[in-house]
Amino acid sequence: MKKLKSQQGLTLVEVLAALVILGIVFIGIMTVFPQMTFFNNKTEAKLDTMNLARQEMAMITNADWLGDRDELDPVIYEKFIDNYESTMNSLGYTKVSEENGYARFEKQDGYTYEVELALECTPFLTETETSLLQCDDPTLAQLHKTHLKIYEEGRVSSETYGYIQYRIEEQN
Repeated sequence: MKKLKSQQGLTLVEVLAALVILGIVFIGIMTVFPQMTFFNNKTEAKLDTMNLARQEMAMITNADWLGDRDELDPVIYEKFIDNYESTMNSLGYTKVSEENGYARFEKQDGYTYEVELALECTPFLTETETSLLQCDDPTLAQLHKTHLKIYEEGRVSSETYGYIQYRIEEQN
């Protein structure tokens, strides 16, 4: 009897209690993994639409907005107004509306793209700052603000802003 009382070890009750505690902890940890997968998928989808927005904005800002450049035309705004709708149509966009100095276009390509384009030159800097990007001098670069939104499942998934820059370069 003395020998049995001096032996140290775990009883069956202690082992079962430890297993229950470990099971509860393990289940708690396992519920985190599906949430991590969900957030990773959501982040990946957001990154995809952000990259699409950047790529689409690059296509819009690098388009040939002035059309035929064979002749030097000092009236940049009129040239832009003559060509903005056909340029957006060539990029696959359809005009939705035009109000308050902005034209809105949409395109469906798996996602819904919405572009808001300022029809008038938008100064990049304030009047007190020195800038070559002013609207009152047609020989300097002219900027038109653009706002691109990408919708996924009816919600804005990504958006970006940019400027379309115009500068008539003298022919040599």
